[in-house]
Amino acid sequence: MSLTNNASDGTEKIPIDSRLLSDAIIELNISRRNVSIFPKDHPSVEKSLSRAFEFLQKLFEFRAEITLAVAKDTLIIDDFFLDKKNPVYREFALQLSKMNITYVTFLTGLRKEELYEFHHIISGKIGETSPQEVQEMFREKNMIHLKAGFIDYDAFSFEEGKTDKESLKAPLWERYVYGLLEGTLQTGDISEGMLEIPPDMLARLVNRTAAANIKEETYDRVITSYMRRSSGSAFSNKDLKRLMDFINGLRPELKKQFLSSTVKEVSKDMDAAYRALSKISIDEILELLRAINEQKVAIPGGLKNLLDKLSGLPQYGTDGVSCGGDGFLVDDIFLAPDIVNLFGDANFDSYVTGTYQKEIQKLLDFDASKIAVAKLKETAEEFSDDFIEKDFNQTLLELLSSEILSDEEYRSFVDIVRSQIEQFMWTGLYRQILKAIQVFELNATRNKFPEMTSETLQYFNSLELIAELIDSMRIMGRHRREDAWLLCEYYGDKIISLLIDALIEEDSQNIRRFFLGLLEQFGDRAIAEVTRRLGDSRWFVKRNMLYILGNYKKSEVLPHVRPYCRHENSKVGFEAIKCLLNFGDGYGIDAIKDYLQSKSREEVGQAITLSGAFRIKEVVPDLIQMLRKREISGADFYDKIPIVRALGCIGDPRALSALRDLLSGKSILFKGIAEKLREEIYGTLKNYPYEHVSDLIEAGLQSKNESIREESLRLHKAKAD
Repeated sequence: MSLTNNASDGTEKIPIDSRLLSDAIIELNISRRNVSIFPKDHPSVEKSLSRAFEFLQKLFEFRAEITLAVAKDTLIIDDFFLDKKNPVYREFALQLSKMNITYVTFLTGLRKEELYEFHHIISGKIGETSPQEVQEMFREKNMIHLKAGFIDYDAFSFEEGKTDKESLKAPLWERYVYGLLEGTLQTGDISEGMLEIPPDMLARLVNRTAAANIKEETYDRVITSYMRRSSGSAFSNKDLKRLMDFINGLRPELKKQFLSSTVKEVSKDMDAAYRALSKISIDEILELLRAINEQKVAIPGGLKNLLDKLSGLPQYGTDGVSCGGDGFLVDDIFLAPDIVNLFGDANFDSYVTGTYQKEIQKLLDFDASKIAVAKLKETAEEFSDDFIEKDFNQTLLELLSSEILSDEEYRSFVDIVRSQIEQFMWTGLYRQILKAIQVFELNATRNKFPEMTSETLQYFNSLELIAELIDSMRIMGRHRREDAWLLCEYYGDKIISLLIDALIEEDSQNIRRFFLGLLEQFGDRAIAEVTRRLGDSRWFVKRNMLYILGNYKKSEVLPHVRPYCRHENSKVGFEAIKCLLNFGDGYGIDAIKDYLQSKSREEVGQAITLSGAFRIKEVVPDLIQMLRKREISGADFYDKIPIVRALGCIGDPRALSALRDLLSGKSILFKGIAEKLREEIYGTLKNYPYEHVSDLIEAGLQSKNESIREESLRLHKAKAD
């Protein structure tokens, strides 16, 4: 399958293999993400850059240069829009779009260093770098084999000697229109180039935007811009014709809103409206009236009378025959003059009250579509690209399971399924991939087309495909956790090692948690590989492996964990201690006691926190001894606060004597922090037996400290209740 199109100059462009292009874009996006989160010399950066570079080299075999245009969240090559549903394409396009880039061209001779610099530039934080600064970065880096184009709204001005209208591309118009719809272009800055956008093109661009995402003022902004003149002159009949061509190309739900804004804009200048409408044909006026009536758009009386007059209809908008001053004849029914006057604007409010008009307006505004929202939503889902693709895939799998296929047909369907797998990966349809595997495994047991079936199963079980699946899970896995686990469960032990590799290389904490969750679900099957990885020289690998082991309730892991309790890197040591404490292992408690005697305040603080979190009664005497240490500076008071909290979590009455001493102590120099320490003590009294702290609560009720008094009152009431 390939993409091909004729160039604008009449020469035929060499086709590009669509799958190869897809692989290249996916690898470009992966390498972009890695450059944004890892240092330059990180293995993940080097690996992903090499893969992206390799795919680009393959593309250069087709063409000397590859240009990707950007239209907001969509990538374009030649004149083809790439799949808008693909999240990778969308992510890459949005990143370029946010950096104000309209196209990127990769040229033969591209170096990996240039590719790295490109990723480094486009990975800058949005908002911190202006479009001009981004362009300047490209110029400074002198990337001769990589070019980028930037949007310039002045390009929409078609004055002589500036921009050739024929050379303006749709992607640039699209950026301009989206800026107008989203309000990122100020009305005062809108170029007259807006008037040069063909009506059908403008309608197509607006139709891509969900009606729910368009605010009321946006409709007015588009209409005003499309009828505007820099000279300030009123709109003309050409403006009105162009505007109606635009409105006629809109979806029904958008047509009404834009018609309302048109009516509002035209009604602002009735003289200009008369001059414009008088120069267009009656058929066009009737078409305008027909559209207004179909969409039930409210129209001011003055404009309605003008349209009726110019269209040749009776002033009152009826199909009757005038009977002079005596009345009006409508469908053989005679209407007296006073009845006819009801249809005139002059007397309308006298006969139709404001309240009645509001009721009529409610009926006109009622949206009956909301009654069947659920059904419409269900129907819309059935026509979505993902649903159709899944349904098509299911049909293929059923055919592959049947007995009616020839060798050639079976091969053809296998190729189609394999081409679908990559799309399923990057849209998170892991369950559909599993269904395909199961069909081929069933065919293998039935000995159906054994050679082709065996080749396909080898493809599904290849380390390369499994690695690609894990890469896709970085992006889509958290949104499809259950389906991702089903696929991991199928692959079993062979995927465990690759998941651990992904966990080690991942910098995002959320994605690491996702991979850890998958590994935990493997249970005992992962223990052997996890303990083997403890031998890795990198401290963060050891820490992650100890974290996983901490979730297993298997005593067999303890001998592997104990040696790391006193590791030179305290993060590794405390992770090992937490693992042992989960088992209630005394070796971990001894290690905590050692860390409480450390000269490092950070290590002591960690040990105190773990003592409270795991409620280790064995360290209470050590904590009490630390609590009784004489205060020399304000820092000594601060250091006692976490000790008080840890003892409070344990709730051992042995600590109350030391707490009473602190409450009764006086400090002139450090009065503020000493009072804060007292508040912390009262905040932990709830964890001790009431009969052991009742005297402290009674004293707290009389305290001048409002916080202590309120906490004592709460404890007193809780006991009474």
